[in-house]
Amino acid sequence: MLTELFWMTRPFNGLMAVMGVLIGGLVAVGLPGLHTMPFALALIAAFLVNSAGNVINDYFDIEADRVNRPERPIPAGKVSRGMALAFAFALFIAGNLCALMINGLCFTIAIANTILLILYSYSLQHKILIGNIVIGYLVGSVFLFGGAVFLQIRLVLILAALAMLANITREIVKDLDDIEGDKKHFLKKITIKATKLIAERFGISSEGVVMKYRERTMIIIAIAMLMLAVVLSWLPYYYGIMKLSYFLVMIPADIVFVSCIYSLSREEKRRKGYRRISSRLKKGMLIALLAFIAGALV
Repeated sequence: MLTELFWMTRPFNGLMAVMGVLIGGLVAVGLPGLHTMPFALALIAAFLVNSAGNVINDYFDIEADRVNRPERPIPAGKVSRGMALAFAFALFIAGNLCALMINGLCFTIAIANTILLILYSYSLQHKILIGNIVIGYLVGSVFLFGGAVFLQIRLVLILAALAMLANITREIVKDLDDIEGDKKHFLKKITIKATKLIAERFGISSEGVVMKYRERTMIIIAIAMLMLAVVLSWLPYYYGIMKLSYFLVMIPADIVFVSCIYSLSREEKRRKGYRRISSRLKKGMLIALLAFIAGALV
């Protein structure tokens, strides 16, 4: 069971959060300023809160996961829901205690993110665009958290905005990939509590279950967000926040993002390729993170 609980935390995602905090700290004060206990606590806090968010999401998302991800520990019967809930709250408490030991700003961000992660898993993930924006903020906030350790967040705002835009795009693509499982989840909830219909992401028409937002509308928004991210990605270099190394590494990242824009614009290709596009976006985001690191160090 311990192995299953560990993988429920999505440790790779936790390491991405840690990397975001590291980059935020690098941009705020540079490498020499990071050798402090408060910053070490920030890295731990980010990993713990991010991990808790992933576990609590599995706890609430069990019905859709029975269709989309039946191999996950809870729908597979390897971990009980009660154990997952207790584990999630233990991680939340530990992460927030670490943030409290840093300073008030870090604690405020950690508490706000904890509340949003729980709300997202409980209800916001079923609200198109609102839920995507929440996830985008949560990803961008790790950069802010790194700067908040030193009470320096102004320089990392652009990086946070770029991360937010790219992640909003990826969340929309993931929503489109999960349509079938979410439809079945929606139909089950109708029999449980019909008053929640308006709050969910689907509605009923003569054609059956349909998304409240048209697929084309979601794709247009995703493309617009990603195009804005590509354009804004050069601001850190333009304003001297990042060095030439950032410019050179960001080029392949933007090439990946542009290829995703192209794929999303091709209707005959995207319908069977949302998961591939989502995976490609994640790779582009990783390259972008490497660009931020290179720009802060070299």
